[in-house]
Amino acid sequence: MSTIGTSQEGSGSRIIEDIALRNKTCGVDIQHIGDVAWGIQSPFENIYPLSRAIRGERHTISRMARSINR
Repeated sequence: MSTIGTSQEGSGSRIIEDIALRNKTCGVDIQHIGDVAWGIQSPFENIYPLSRAIRGERHTISRMARSINR
């Protein structure tokens, strides 16, 4: 498991993607992204690039479409 915490999760989407790809290269199976002081969950603008970098566009959209919370 790896985490993106403190100030990194507030970075731009390109930085989030870069961190995700580096963690994937290191063999990380679970990626946690912090809430950047939002208090509830990380904003969509950070979660989507993280998922897209790790899983790919097609799988990310497929998983979002299956969600009961959409």
